[in-house]
Amino acid sequence: MTDQEKVPAVLHGAFCVLQAVGEAGPAGANVAEVQVRTGLNQRTAYRHLSSLRALGMVTQAGERSRYRLGPTIAGLAQNTSDQREFLRRAQMFCEELAEGSREPVHATVCDQGTAVTVATASRSSPVSEKSPPIVPGSRRPLHASASGKVFIAYNRSALEAYSVRPLERFTEHTLTDLRDLERECLRVRRQGFAEDRQEYALGITCVAVPVIGVGGRAVGALTVSTKSAVMSGPRRAELLRALKPAAKGFSAAIGGESGA
Repeated sequence: MTDQEKVPAVLHGAFCVLQAVGEAGPAGANVAEVQVRTGLNQRTAYRHLSSLRALGMVTQAGERSRYRLGPTIAGLAQNTSDQREFLRRAQMFCEELAEGSREPVHATVCDQGTAVTVATASRSSPVSEKSPPIVPGSRRPLHASASGKVFIAYNRSALEAYSVRPLERFTEHTLTDLRDLERECLRVRRQGFAEDRQEYALGITCVAVPVIGVGGRAVGALTVSTKSAVMSGPRRAELLRALKPAAKGFSAAIGGESGA
């Protein structure tokens, strides 16, 4: 069975109708034209157009009852554009920070209770052979990663949702008590950055800052990882002098807030 054969017939039909309307261009398409483009009978074409109209995916206007793509499609297209712009800028900021710090840098977003890497850059060797590689798509637990702490510190709902599960221990330094994690989140908000102090992998420390979106939510994080078992105060301050302005610039570039 091909992938296309796995798609329910009703969904495939609706997609074909939507595609036909989109391919008709600014003039739109009437029912007869949709029938020709899709091969559907009139009743089926009407039914799909009615459903798509109710969802805002197509609109109907003019005396000739022509259908055009609706506001829902425009919103989806804008979201796609925004996501691509986020990824483009994430890679750009990672490259700049890696060049300046000579350390591995990665950008993350929060997804399903984990911090997911979406962009990386490095001007040095891998952080550690013992640590799972930091590559696009790799995931780390929120409570045991610097970027993860950023997400639960700046998004209260994320902390509440995350706290219903046991906090898994990865090293002797991992925070596994919810009260300790809540205090850590308060510290992150107060100082404007988060740290991973060998909490996910021994010998690895990280510092992360939030990328703030609309409404003050952390929509992303920029993180620098080091091979040092303990990050010195001067080194942390040096990295933050580069990270914080970058995060503010990132936030402003995606239409968010830059005052974190």
